[in-house]
Amino acid sequence: MDKSLLIIGGSNIDYIATSKDKILSGVSNIGKVNISFGGVARNICENLARLGNKIDFITTIGNDLYGNNLYKQLKDLNVNVIFPKVNLNSSSYLAINDNNHDLALAVCDNEIINYLDKEFLGNYNNLILSHEYIILDANLNSETIDYIFNLYSHKKIIVDAISPTKILKFKKHLSNIYLLKCNKFEARALVNNECSNASLVKKLLEYGVKNVVISFGASDIYYGSKDEIGIIKNELITDFINTTGCGDALTSGIIDHFIVLNQKLKDSIIFGNKLSKITLMSSSSTSKEIAKYAHL
Repeated sequence: MDKSLLIIGGSNIDYIATSKDKILSGVSNIGKVNISFGGVARNICENLARLGNKIDFITTIGNDLYGNNLYKQLKDLNVNVIFPKVNLNSSSYLAINDNNHDLALAVCDNEIINYLDKEFLGNYNNLILSHEYIILDANLNSETIDYIFNLYSHKKIIVDAISPTKILKFKKHLSNIYLLKCNKFEARALVNNECSNASLVKKLLEYGVKNVVISFGASDIYYGSKDEIGIIKNELITDFINTTGCGDALTSGIIDHFIVLNQKLKDSIIFGNKLSKITLMSSSSTSKEIAKYAHL
């Protein structure tokens, strides 16, 4: 069983708009619009590939020009890309940032993700079985998530939460999650808001998650496992370009060091923070600068 990584999740075309001034509703706001490749699973895939990892990526790609370009970009990074052939447009994500570069509103059109179903995944059972680790994002539908946990719960499954609503699809599978990365709102959704911020990690560990990382925005990161529970203090960053993809960069760094390089969880989070800060200075949801930390 090799240490290559399997990622299952969505790919998007990201439209990131940043207003020049304070956002006014009901009118057109002057600003900048950037178009790039995105999607939580795809961002993690790109980051890990740039760090030198071998990746099998099961995703969705639309039958359009954007999809063709997205596929080519991943192939250029030596990613093994697997996707259902469907006559739909690529999934798209529209983010509107305020004049402080903070997210004000987002809309995601990802109907195509429903084609990552158990029938399609069943065609790649041998590939999935060949991996020790499976990385999932919460964009997958509930039926697909249940299918993966029912068949592959003996694998070490890594989950990126994405949103307080979407992470609820994993609630009944918490005891089979090897590594969960989420923010404080997503963590609270899983525990029904029944404990303090400081107790969130402990509660999720009690629910059976093996390793937990909870981001508290620009401030602290709480983490824990059976061996230790701790906090990493972040310095406040006020000079940045874009926040989209920063959490994905954090997840990527954790996976790279904790899973691939067998580093301690705390050290892996510190490395993930480094990648997140690099991504903050990118106009898209990933940064080519991450490649300077490649280990292969």
